[in-house]
Amino acid sequence: MAKIDASIAEANVAITNVYADPLRSTAIRQWNAGLLLAISTVVLVGLGLRLLGARGDLWQDEVWSITLLSPLTSIDQIFWRINHDNNHFLNSIYQYVVGPDAAPLVQRGLSIALGACTVVAAAAISRGRWAMIASGLLFAVSYPMVHYGSEARGYAGMVLFTLVAVAFLERWFDKRGPYGIAFAAAILLGFLSHLTMIETVMVLAVWTAWLSWRRSRSLIVVNREVVQAFLPAFLAVLPLAAAILVGARLFSFRIGGFSSFSLERFAAGYGSMIRYLFGLPDWIGDWTCITIVCALILAYAGVSRDRRASLYAIGIVALPALMAAVHMPNVEFPRYFLVSGTLLLLWAGETIGRGLDAGGTRRLCAVGMLMLVAGGNAALLARFYEHGRGSYSSMVDEMTKGGAATYATNADFRTGMMVDYFAARMGRQASLVTQDRICAGRAEWLILEGDLQKQPERVDFDCALAYERAGTSALWGLSGLDWTLYSRRD
Repeated sequence: MAKIDASIAEANVAITNVYADPLRSTAIRQWNAGLLLAISTVVLVGLGLRLLGARGDLWQDEVWSITLLSPLTSIDQIFWRINHDNNHFLNSIYQYVVGPDAAPLVQRGLSIALGACTVVAAAAISRGRWAMIASGLLFAVSYPMVHYGSEARGYAGMVLFTLVAVAFLERWFDKRGPYGIAFAAAILLGFLSHLTMIETVMVLAVWTAWLSWRRSRSLIVVNREVVQAFLPAFLAVLPLAAAILVGARLFSFRIGGFSSFSLERFAAGYGSMIRYLFGLPDWIGDWTCITIVCALILAYAGVSRDRRASLYAIGIVALPALMAAVHMPNVEFPRYFLVSGTLLLLWAGETIGRGLDAGGTRRLCAVGMLMLVAGGNAALLARFYEHGRGSYSSMVDEMTKGGAATYATNADFRTGMMVDYFAARMGRQASLVTQDRICAGRAEWLILEGDLQKQPERVDFDCALAYERAGTSALWGLSGLDWTLYSRRD
């Protein structure tokens, strides 16, 4: 009798498995299809936002990159002839191919494509289905990612290849093999995108050393593994470094500008990046943003067994602290904290994803956080789309619609470069009267660069020369110049 009961029980289990496995397989297929649909939708949203952000005139640094290409006679000169920090190699190659007369949307096409790929990479690198959706959504809608993913410069590529480098370095930790070559390729492409990829390399090198030390407690093993991980990357970047050094010896290396370090500028740069990433209101102070983020990351690193916890601590807390300690210049510009911002957004996506996966109250909190971030960024993007990076072609058109014109400015180099570029696109002519010849040259127009709120309605010079306001070019966000146009009225 016992044997009969056992046989019946085994038969019931077998029957249950026959019916359950197809049901389970169907559920998995449906979930995977839903995941693919969700991520595809998020990617399309990210692409659409970047296409909207790519409208409008190019601004100074985009024009500068194109202007640097004008004297070149071959594409290889991009690597050794320009030697300027505004030469972002992949972007320069792309601009060289499409030409200076292409439409702004085309000139920003590479960044748009790389920005959309960043959304895919953020989803792919996240662990867990809900984390993939949350991270993809954050990278799709976050204002800095949209902004730099729609601007003809190198930051979109640097963000993308930072994420790719993290992914391949993790694979190398686990499996070694060909992932070292893939990691080297990601590092090279990151440097070709923007030289601030050095920040990513520093963070990943320290992370590699820490993980090796935690596992082996041997400096010999640490040194060996760091060399093994980064030697292919070093060899890959070496020809690029050699080309830059040779070019610097032949033609020198120029930096667009330096501003001195201060804690206030540091806080403004990093605090603004954090605020922009999450769509936070302006009344939340810079130091408040930095303090809260650093406290959350350090607390997470202290309690979590996640391998990436140390990566986030190094990239989000230690890297900015090092930048402050060495008094790095230009820190008032949020873009110099983009590596830290990328890792911060990835951490937020994974954290929200775990909340969504947990269910209950944690899921409600995660949904609330995601909605707040998306809503805050929607408000930021609305302002960005309204004003863009500035409108300069309309001013050049106004100056030159009656024929060749003369103009003066308080920023000879920047304004002169911009006016020359847009005048050439229109087939017009505008001649710059330098600041030391304003009275003698008596220019027909005056362009003042600076805060629109501080510009007067009328500008008078001692030499019986007067100008009245004729127009303004407003902007909002991370890039652009404020211009006020004046016409002569003496």
